[in-house]
Amino acid sequence: MKRKRNIFSCCLRCIKQRGSQSPDEIRPLSEHCGCSRVRVCKVSGDRHTCGRMASLGVLPGTVLELLCPARRGQGRKQCMVKINGGTLSLDSLTARNIFVCPL
Repeated sequence: MKRKRNIFSCCLRCIKQRGSQSPDEIRPLSEHCGCSRVRVCKVSGDRHTCGRMASLGVLPGTVLELLCPARRGQGRKQCMVKINGGTLSLDSLTARNIFVCPL
């Protein structure tokens, strides 16, 4: 039986390197506002979703640049990110399944 990994385990290295960062800063991609760079900690969801994100290069440890993230209160449903020289447009459900921490 496999043991489930904690979503914070991927970014513990980041937290140790930068003392100001805490596990509380790990949030879904859909909650990040403003154009910034973030590191992927975990991709959750069903097998199909995780496989699709892996094929697009969205893996734990990957750095994403938010181009026009969904802003709170404006009802935007898409989140655009730049990864590996390409641009992805993610729907709100997919963005909620990607946990990130700021760089």
